[in-house]
Amino acid sequence: MKIVHTSDWHIGRRWKGIQRFDELEAVLEHLAGFIEEQAIDLVLHTGDVFESRNPPAEAEQLVNRFMVRVGRTGARMLVIAGNHDDALRLDARSLLTEFVNVQILGRPRSASRGGTRVIETRCGEKAVVAALPFSSPGAWVSALDLAGEEASARIKYARMFERAVQDLCGGFQDDAVNLLMAHTHIEGALFGESERRVHISEDWAASPEALPSAASYIALGHIHRPQKVDAPVPAYYAGSLLQMDFGEAGEEKSFVVVTASPGQPATVEHVPYEGGLPLVDLRASLAELEEAADRYHTGWLRVTVPLTEKDPDLNRKVRELLPNALVVRAELPEVEEPPDVWLETGAPPVGHYANYHLRAHQHAAAVAVLDTFQDLYDQASGED
Repeated sequence: MKIVHTSDWHIGRRWKGIQRFDELEAVLEHLAGFIEEQAIDLVLHTGDVFESRNPPAEAEQLVNRFMVRVGRTGARMLVIAGNHDDALRLDARSLLTEFVNVQILGRPRSASRGGTRVIETRCGEKAVVAALPFSSPGAWVSALDLAGEEASARIKYARMFERAVQDLCGGFQDDAVNLLMAHTHIEGALFGESERRVHISEDWAASPEALPSAASYIALGHIHRPQKVDAPVPAYYAGSLLQMDFGEAGEEKSFVVVTASPGQPATVEHVPYEGGLPLVDLRASLAELEEAADRYHTGWLRVTVPLTEKDPDLNRKVRELLPNALVVRAELPEVEEPPDVWLETGAPPVGHYANYHLRAHQHAAAVAVLDTFQDLYDQASGED
């Protein structure tokens, strides 16, 4: 059985004031073309299809077009909700997508209520998929647990995940390709630099020991950096569709191609996505940018320009050379802070002014300046 594992599309995400629909369309076109050409049997999407619970219409159109195209190839597709998705809306969408061989699970559910799916491919092969959409800590850990001991609440969360996996994997069959897919954080996985800690926390993590040894492959979503997880069988985060922020500049994004047979660990390869623009962290002087501007007209740039002094017109100068520069930063020389000057209680105003001048200008005030200050102060003090 040939399987594609993809994840964390975040369609509809506005980043630095831009929507990247053209890139997303190109990447999904490449992915759909691969599924067609390679006669893929099953596509697993492990959550965060959309960036928000109420995505723009263009985002929904891209996703719908992809699902219809994949369904028409004869492949089967199974999607679970991530923490960015609206689980109820995805469950409702499934009523229609099942007509094109795409099943969606929005809310977590037990095996007896449809959390474990038996999927027969066009070649007559059978996959049993234990599917666990995102479940927030609040769904498994009550306020009373948190009010007690926080460490025990985190342990309870990990145990609830383990129990859910045991229930879902109880439906595995010896003559089928057994798979687990989940949108969660597995302890020990490495975060991408762009990940927002409000959504992912090292504390609320499931243990790798909860992952089943009876599965041929474990498909994970939630973390944007593609990576292998320590588990008894092949287990991978597919990662995000695009480089999500400049913290991921240079990171190759890929989907996972899995070849699996009943009762055997799967073999895995990674295929880079095509169509997304690279994010580039560039450090260069204005003169260097002028000489090499043509080399950097592809992709999205964060430009750092070393300066000897402040230049209030720096943004305009850089963006005239590089219209694709989304972030422009000045790098100024480090200035050694002058030592704090502590004045004795009752020091005269001219002493306070001398202290201010030293801190503001990094050198002591001239005697003539201090005399002028004193004269002005005396004049002001003599007025009614």
